[in-house]
Amino acid sequence: METIIKGVNITDPAGPHDGTTKDVHVRGGIIVDIQDVINPSKSVTEWNEPGAHLSIGWLDLQADFADPGFEQKEGLENGLRAARSGGFTHVVLNVNQHPVPDTKSNLAYLIARSADCDAHLFPMGTVSQGRNGRQLAEMRDLSEAGAVAFSDDAPLNSVEMLRRALEYSHDLPQPIVSCPLELGLNANPQMHEGMVSTQMGVVGNPTTSETMRVKRDLEILRYAGGKLHFSCISSMESVQLIREAKSEGLSVTCATSAHHLFFLDEDLSSFDGTLKTLPPFRTSADREALCNGLLDETIDALVSDHRPQDLEHHDVEFILASNGMAGIESVFPVAMAGLAHKSDAHKAIIRALTIGPRSVLGLDTPHIEVGAVANLTWYHPTQTGDVPATSAAENRPNYHERSIAFSGKGVVLGTVLG
Repeated sequence: METIIKGVNITDPAGPHDGTTKDVHVRGGIIVDIQDVINPSKSVTEWNEPGAHLSIGWLDLQADFADPGFEQKEGLENGLRAARSGGFTHVVLNVNQHPVPDTKSNLAYLIARSADCDAHLFPMGTVSQGRNGRQLAEMRDLSEAGAVAFSDDAPLNSVEMLRRALEYSHDLPQPIVSCPLELGLNANPQMHEGMVSTQMGVVGNPTTSETMRVKRDLEILRYAGGKLHFSCISSMESVQLIREAKSEGLSVTCATSAHHLFFLDEDLSSFDGTLKTLPPFRTSADREALCNGLLDETIDALVSDHRPQDLEHHDVEFILASNGMAGIESVFPVAMAGLAHKSDAHKAIIRALTIGPRSVLGLDTPHIEVGAVANLTWYHPTQTGDVPATSAAENRPNYHERSIAFSGKGVVLGTVLG
């Protein structure tokens, strides 16, 4: 396909055309021309939307499509289709498959399946064999097979396991991903532990559950070295701990979900099981700290943490509802709503969807320039629209009538996949 994106504002920090308004000509998946005005031939498709922006393609560091093993919840092909409707050209696939991606052949299967899909897939490999937390997976083999990070998508309870994994990461480009939660502190938590959980009469997950693991993992990082990434932080204390660790020079990165910038624990007061997540949505003070952490680049990336469910597993009582929501299509407008009270929100969000996640994975950041592969996201930061409903999941949240107003501003207009 040959396309000219007309009169678009280029958002590409450190790129040669950042902050300019240009016509961008793409042919065969390559940017072939960038000019103030390009006059197209009749055979060229034109994209033209006043006020639209263009960035390098967005990268989601954490999504689950329940495939293979639980395809009825989403499916790999449809999950990548939903990702593209949310503006993502690249998706890092979580390790919740059956069989799990702990061998080269399992990774090769995922890569082959995604070859002709609507977005580029980056698989993660597991830290432990079978995700059982007892014996390290063959990390070097997984690295050579295409894994971009190592995660069990669960708390790494064994200190020795984390230490050995970090030591292995000295000689590998991929980070070790930690899910910092001490789930033994409260049995079967349903939400954040606080005033709201007490009023509702449900077991809560305290902030200490997260911060005690962040502290522990940072201490192990100081001792063992390596590259450590926190998959999704949710608390004010965690932001500060990681901010201090970065200033100390530790090789640590972190992400939070766009939804943690928007929802609060009080949004669960109606016993809405769709909003049950791990880590849970916490207080307004925690949300504010996450927003500030994104703005000052303590938080490197925004993730969807997309976790789809089918009707059978979603239409249940609050206490039985699974943790996680489907949100890969709504990351941009939700983040814009959560940061609406902050200046420079737009730039911070785009950084956390482009440069930030690539730096976590040790990938080079491309730029919008002639000759570059055209993995691009075309979007409008102030236009209002409905959130797409491409995902097959039943557990998409209702963003309206929440404690924070949802404007719907921030629309993905299209993507180019090179």
